[in-house]
Amino acid sequence: MSVLLRVKNLPLFGLLWYGILFLSCAEKPPQNIAFADLSEEDKRKPENALASMEVHDDSLELTLFASEPMISNPTNMAIDAKGRVWVCEGTNYRSFANPDINYENKGDRIVILEDTDEDGIADTSKVFYQGQDINSALGIAVLGNKVIVSVSPNVFVFTDTDGDDVPDSKEVLFSGIGGKDHDHGVHSFVFGPDGRLYFNFGNNGERLLDKNGDAVKDKYGNEIVGDGSNFREGMAFRMELDGSKLEVLGHNFRNPYELALDSYGNIWQSDNDDDGNQGTRINYVMDYGNYGFKDWLTGQNWRERRTGWEEEIPFRHWHLNDPGTVPNLLQTGSGSPCGMIVYEGDLLPKKFKGRLIHTEPGHNVVRTYIVDPEGAGFKASIENLLTSEDDWFRPDDLTVAPDGSLFISDWYDGGVGGHKAEDIQRGRIYRLAPSKAYKPKSYSFKTGTDAFKGILSDNMDVFYQSWLKLNEMGDAADPFVKEMLTKGDIAKARALWLGAKNWTKSHNYINLALADSDPKFRAQGVRMARYLRQKDLRICLEEAAQDPSPEVRREVALTLRHIGNENAAEIWSELAKRHDPNDRWYLEALGIGSDKFADLYFSKWEESTKPELSSEIAKQVIWRTRASKTVPLTDKIIRGQNLSDDLLERYFRSLDFKEHPQKNQILLSLLNINHSKSKRIQALAIAQLDKEFVLGSPRNLAKVKAVLPKIQGTPEWLMAVKRLELKNQNNYIFEMAQNSESEDLQKEAANLLTETDGTEMIADYLRSTVADNEKMNFLKIMGGVSNDNGVNVLKNALIEDSLSAALNRQIVEALGNSWSGQHSLYDLLENDKLPENSKTAAVLKLMNSWSSEIKQKATQFLADSNQEDLNIEELVAIKGDADKGQELYTTYCSSCHMAANKGVKFGPALSDIGNKLSKQFLYSNIIYPSAGISFGYEGYTVEMNEGSIYTGYVLSRTEDEITLKMMGDTQKSLNLADIKKMEAMDRSLMTEGLHKVMSKEDLVNLVEYLTTLKVDEQAVAVH
Repeated sequence: MSVLLRVKNLPLFGLLWYGILFLSCAEKPPQNIAFADLSEEDKRKPENALASMEVHDDSLELTLFASEPMISNPTNMAIDAKGRVWVCEGTNYRSFANPDINYENKGDRIVILEDTDEDGIADTSKVFYQGQDINSALGIAVLGNKVIVSVSPNVFVFTDTDGDDVPDSKEVLFSGIGGKDHDHGVHSFVFGPDGRLYFNFGNNGERLLDKNGDAVKDKYGNEIVGDGSNFREGMAFRMELDGSKLEVLGHNFRNPYELALDSYGNIWQSDNDDDGNQGTRINYVMDYGNYGFKDWLTGQNWRERRTGWEEEIPFRHWHLNDPGTVPNLLQTGSGSPCGMIVYEGDLLPKKFKGRLIHTEPGHNVVRTYIVDPEGAGFKASIENLLTSEDDWFRPDDLTVAPDGSLFISDWYDGGVGGHKAEDIQRGRIYRLAPSKAYKPKSYSFKTGTDAFKGILSDNMDVFYQSWLKLNEMGDAADPFVKEMLTKGDIAKARALWLGAKNWTKSHNYINLALADSDPKFRAQGVRMARYLRQKDLRICLEEAAQDPSPEVRREVALTLRHIGNENAAEIWSELAKRHDPNDRWYLEALGIGSDKFADLYFSKWEESTKPELSSEIAKQVIWRTRASKTVPLTDKIIRGQNLSDDLLERYFRSLDFKEHPQKNQILLSLLNINHSKSKRIQALAIAQLDKEFVLGSPRNLAKVKAVLPKIQGTPEWLMAVKRLELKNQNNYIFEMAQNSESEDLQKEAANLLTETDGTEMIADYLRSTVADNEKMNFLKIMGGVSNDNGVNVLKNALIEDSLSAALNRQIVEALGNSWSGQHSLYDLLENDKLPENSKTAAVLKLMNSWSSEIKQKATQFLADSNQEDLNIEELVAIKGDADKGQELYTTYCSSCHMAANKGVKFGPALSDIGNKLSKQFLYSNIIYPSAGISFGYEGYTVEMNEGSIYTGYVLSRTEDEITLKMMGDTQKSLNLADIKKMEAMDRSLMTEGLHKVMSKEDLVNLVEYLTTLKVDEQAVAVH
């Protein structure tokens, strides 16, 4: 698995250039353009691009460095030591899903752009490589004569041995990474200050295989598979230059774009939420941490009910209530976070040095994050650096040139990817600097003196080649390293890493860092010791464990994770004694450090501390630590403390992560508790009990049944009734389906009622004299029921035709939410058994059918249909009526989507769709919904062994079952052993051909309303 990046001779690139193109961006743009007054066609022209831009620092100027036709659809960038810009293009992005676009059959390109006359505009272009094997590559790193290209399912290493800008070899570094041409796969590689490579992949990455297809293991022997055996979902990695000693730095991300490192060894990345949940985030990557996208224990989706979940969805999304989830630095609301760096150059104003700079195409903005230490973690705030009036401005990556200027790539499209490209011909690269002139510095790397000139560069290639030369020099590089130390800050940090990598000097430089007066260097010293120091690591950690800085002690805790001896336990005990109850970061570092040896570490702390359970420090250490002893201690806290409901839920949730031979017995004993919060404690205890423990003993079951009436109406009561299959509960279940304050609980109760012979009760209710508004509310809840019993009772109500037209339409809506319901509805339509006032509603619903036959035939039952050919460009130019569009949204969209807190949570939420998609993209998604299915919303048809068929998208998957999310916002867990066949659907779950049953005017009004759905950009502090 050799990357072969260690090369002594780094050949110069050749001077042969070809493919010189005429650039529209080379023309000077007209002055004083009011971008908003331009036509839609003129807004798209490169010569008007700068007119839309606002730079939020008067000392900086923006230049359009390159645009179409020189490049198109840039996905990722790198800049080499000569100042040339290397661009991965994505003109074949999701080609299989976008058949209406004329794709380039030769495959995508890696293009090298150069500005030879130093005016800040590229004037030459050449193709380094083109092929279908790099279609939609999402990462490129240029390191000397090596070019690492990340393109799922592979990572390629190209080598240009003779420097002619044509690769002489291509080898596979990793394979087997998720699906081909997928946004949630592998991303770019980054060279770190410690001389190692860093990279990551999203939750479709799934695994790492080597070039032979064999499983890759980390340095501790764990296979890199995201199935929950060791890791989950998206991961961040670190390895040596030759590919050895690979580590998983963090896991359970959804879709991070790429890692950003500073010179001290801190690591950052952004992460995208499930679309529409306003939960995008910025993470500080604390070594070995779990970042909470899926339930760590079960792999279930964050939507699955769990004890103590957060009320606010952006926080619930990341399992932040769970012990063992690292906090977020920032939650940044809606968006589509992409490339990020830590700027350490000198060309931009001083205030930018050390800041995170981040591209956010969903909001058409490049941001900076001001990050400051806080306890063992950090706090951050946002400042915009570059914004645009153009909603096609989609900045997706940024990098630093040898002169310190900032380059920004722009996907330039009506949307932000998400499996659909609106345009494959356009794309831009911008340069941001104090001056428009671009004069890259010239570097040589032949001698130590040459390399010393580039070792502080913020350009990755310059830094890499400088570092490689000085590292190879060994002791001869020491004078250069010592001179760097005198410069302080970033120079000092890089010097310490370089010095420590020289094995003859390693001890000295680690001790130098550990003795520094600045905690950021002492923290770096612990990282260096964790990486490089073996013989006297214990002494180093013992001293650092007494450090006054929680930042330093955090690094000590993380270092203990893989040691597991008595000395490590003593050090962990000292660290735990110094926990600040207000510092969740420190608590999670303690947890990460102890998880593999929890019993040993906790016992040493308990022995030396003899903790009082009234102590907040003790309670938090018990809550987070997974030692067996913490189970009876948690029981004592629950019994002996007057805890709030929120804290009770958190302590009960913590028991899910702990093992003890008497855990179930302890929980059962809580059913007899005499406490001011007895009812809540009893409910939570029942929710934690294992099914086998309860059903395996008549005595245990009797105890549970005796308590159930006391907790009736709670989520825990409903879970117990369902799990234990208790009889004679239908009256209470029906009451819950009607009256619970939680809509989610109402739907769960309605499903259970139809599964327990409660359908006649529902039929009688619909025939009764109860007011229509009450029946309407109940029928909306029935829209979440998908089993055959529920479908039949609704179908029979339609046939009877004893209800009002409004109620009939609501029944049609409910039936259309399931596979069997759709077939029943179509049978009624085809056999003319539907009430006349329900036929149009039925056709609209069936146009959304998962059966292609039903979808195609449904429209023939409409008296008229709008078959007019629609020109999207013409539609974009028409101004609609947003107020009328809101009414249309309620009619056509709210049954599947949420917007402005109204609707059904089935498809992606649309509350911020006006920020993420342009008008053109909105029209395209409505007219061609199957061309851009959001990741996580791909439909599946599941056929059971007993004949039932379910359709929806997969919420979660464990070793034994999958959970489907179905229309009507209902969920269904299915045992894998009971599944006969499971097939991915080739069409969107969204209504196909919706525009055909709307007038042109209505379509325009609907889209006008959708453009108004924008959430104000706002960051949320760590929760």
